[in-house]
Amino acid sequence: MRLDQQIDLMKEDIISAVQACIQIKSVKDIEHASEGAPFGPGIKDALEWTLALGKMFGFTVKNVDGYAGHIEMGTGELLGILGHIDVVPEGDGWSVPPYSATIVDGKILGRGALDDKGPTLAALFAMKAIKDANIPLKMRVRLILGTDEESGWEDMDYYLKKEETPQIGFAPDAEFPVIHAEKGILHLELAKSHATSFPHLVSVRGGERANVVPDRCDVALKGISYDDLAKLLNNFSFPEGVSGTLVSQKLEQEIKLIFKGVGAHGSLPQNGKNAVLHALRFLRTLPLSSEEQQILDFILTNPGTGFYGEGFGVALSDEPSGKLSLNLGILELTSDDTRFVIDIRYPVTYQRNDVFLPIEKIALKEQFRIKILNHQEAHHVPKESHLVQSLLKAYSDVTGLEPFAFAIGGGTYAKALPQGVAFGPTFPGEPEVIHCPDEYIPINNLLLTTKVYAQAILNLAADV
Repeated sequence: MRLDQQIDLMKEDIISAVQACIQIKSVKDIEHASEGAPFGPGIKDALEWTLALGKMFGFTVKNVDGYAGHIEMGTGELLGILGHIDVVPEGDGWSVPPYSATIVDGKILGRGALDDKGPTLAALFAMKAIKDANIPLKMRVRLILGTDEESGWEDMDYYLKKEETPQIGFAPDAEFPVIHAEKGILHLELAKSHATSFPHLVSVRGGERANVVPDRCDVALKGISYDDLAKLLNNFSFPEGVSGTLVSQKLEQEIKLIFKGVGAHGSLPQNGKNAVLHALRFLRTLPLSSEEQQILDFILTNPGTGFYGEGFGVALSDEPSGKLSLNLGILELTSDDTRFVIDIRYPVTYQRNDVFLPIEKIALKEQFRIKILNHQEAHHVPKESHLVQSLLKAYSDVTGLEPFAFAIGGGTYAKALPQGVAFGPTFPGEPEVIHCPDEYIPINNLLLTTKVYAQAILNLAADV
């Protein structure tokens, strides 16, 4: 039986497995961390569930102290497939419960369907198809299960200190055909205390993760007429998909508003509509104090100008990987303090300080403290390498589509390997739905991805 036919026969099992995994809410929860569950009980449950599935398939499995795990078959040198089972928080705007794994119009909807439970399990079922077909391998194939990919990679740092590092491999956590270059990632926190307590801005809070475009911003105000505020809000022009709503009663001392935008992955801020920035643009029309206006102007002028670092003067670009991107991912502003976090993806031919030093200079001039929360160097594997060419051939042979290699701003576990690239699961021309409401993976694509991964494993590891 041909391998693709064998995968077709596993269709219902693949769908059921992806649904079951999505239904485990594996969001980082440090508050409830414990031994064996360093990132919380939900992630622990998802890791143990996936390892148990691999063991049921007859593979060798290992749980590395709850930080990560792996599922392995074969002998010889190591080929790594690096997926992750943690997910970003669900956010608002879903048409179905975000952990229900509901099937709608041939798509599995749920947080993690595309990023990264669906493709991680596709890789596992690809391994199972090869094992069931008794195809001999010249390499060990190891599916590594990460648990902190969305929050800082503490999982992978721990895992690679304890376990052997694959020299080559791929991450099923981005786009097809092959991503051979990934921009550097820099998360910066800027914070300051106010000289005097703000008279009107009680709080402005939006965003949960640096690498997500905020789709909601909550605001509390005082010392401004309810009627005046309602009139200004009614007359303010928001772009399509963005809204501002009064949620307080007229006689309440503090007036509360909720602003809604459109979420997106932080590496693609142009694909979202940042609720925080739209809230600040509205707030800037209010009769605020000069210090309040100054804070809002700083944010709107610097992280709030453009999508490519224009406001901070770091609009860098290069030929291999394109433009720098900058996302304002978190804002916590109170009457006494301001803190915000930005996500920057810089081109592969630049270094961290090409970005950090200009921003630091602007921040210090305005008396903001600046801190590096996370940094990943840029990563690049030549297009002509055996790895890239083997994966391109697998993609082309299985799908019949044109193979090409390209660069992205997103960061994947491919950076953890000396020779690592990102490989699927999103096909060219498809909408970007990771980190968005109603994240989904089409069932047909899930099966096709499984076939591509099976062929990729054979191209790299088959004993022929």
